[in-house]
Amino acid sequence: MVEKKLRLIKGDEAKRYVDFLKILREFDKLFTYDQGDDRNIGIMGGTFLELALEHVLRAFLPKSNSEVEKLFEVNGALSTFSNRISMTFSLGLVDKMVKDDLHVIRKIRNEFAHNLLVSFQDDKIASLCKALKWHKEAMLREPPEDATIRDLFQVGVHQVISHLHGCISIARAEKRKILNS
Repeated sequence: MVEKKLRLIKGDEAKRYVDFLKILREFDKLFTYDQGDDRNIGIMGGTFLELALEHVLRAFLPKSNSEVEKLFEVNGALSTFSNRISMTFSLGLVDKMVKDDLHVIRKIRNEFAHNLLVSFQDDKIASLCKALKWHKEAMLREPPEDATIRDLFQVGVHQVISHLHGCISIARAEKRKILNS
């Protein structure tokens, strides 16, 4: 049996993780079933997942490097939700089902961000929410029959967040280093 050494996180890595936990607690307060209108919930769910993907990628990519920082700048390769999804999948940090759900949530967020009158009652949003799969896999069952479309979205987002939270630790254990620096 191969033993793995426990690696404590420190410095910027620890600060980034503590910041993520603070943001996660704040998100949990705002993303409740009794708060926020549909638009806020639709935008907030996708926006937090975009942030979580940044934390997964930063945990994996080399630390304190100007080239890595450029990737996350406004017009950088990893500045968009879509690109972050593609990169985490391409690096093997998430599987296809999670990647697909992230893209569905991204589409839902974009609908809410670009259409002020959209709600979870709209056919397009309902269809997208019904396409979410990871929560069914994670919970090993279909949602209850009385679950609303907004329930499907919120549970789907929560399940992907829980998964990505674990991915941060896994990515950190496989952190890349700059060669010949």
